[in-house]
Amino acid sequence: MAPALLELTGVIVRFDSLVALNDVRFAVPAGGVTALIGPNGAGKTTCFNVVSGLQRATAGRVWFNGREITNLPPHRRAGIGRTFQIAQVFGDMTVLENVLVGVHPHLNGGVIAAGLWMPTVRRQEFWAAARAAELLRRVGLADVAERQARTLSLGQQRLLELARALAADPQLILLDEAASGLSPAETEAVVEHVRALRADGRTVLLVEHNMRFVHRLAEHLVVLNYGRVIYEGPADEGVRDPAVIAAYLGTALTHARV
Repeated sequence: MAPALLELTGVIVRFDSLVALNDVRFAVPAGGVTALIGPNGAGKTTCFNVVSGLQRATAGRVWFNGREITNLPPHRRAGIGRTFQIAQVFGDMTVLENVLVGVHPHLNGGVIAAGLWMPTVRRQEFWAAARAAELLRRVGLADVAERQARTLSLGQQRLLELARALAADPQLILLDEAASGLSPAETEAVVEHVRALRADGRTVLLVEHNMRFVHRLAEHLVVLNYGRVIYEGPADEGVRDPAVIAAYLGTALTHARV
């Protein structure tokens, strides 16, 4: 197995008396696709929030690319990009502007330079626009760049989120139910984009209920149940593990392969 790019050790998250994550330990190998699955309420999105910095862990440690990031705020977790279970786009902004939101935090320059529209600022703004346009071409949204984001279909909004997540050129992409609610054609588009990310050498950690989607993409599997890891290992073996079947998959879904 490839060296771990992301590692969680003993992570606990408590909300008053509720324990959402209980001694969670797993590693995400670099350069591949890992699926994080489990029944509703298992703690998958909480886990994503801990990794991306939106939720502080009660205990435990998070390591990324050999560096501890447990207590770092989201903006200091360079190298990690994510999408959300419910597409988070700025509806009244254009598609291009949505991606620029992801590009701008990574530009240099201060308020005075921007106010005076100095040459360095102009060069960076031109670069940002070109970068955003390139990302829209990559996800197939170049032809809708000037439309308001709220007019896009759900599938297009998910691709827009992916483009924005890629704006910072992250090593690790967190995809939270990227195929949820999509048509077969839209799901196929997401599959191809995830494969392209893997081909680029990026690492993908995805949360997904669509087991056909998982089978087609994931080499590594982590299964949560009641906030605990009940399986970590090769995806093909995980779907045959009795504990995983009992907790989540069910007999019928073990045959949901493509």
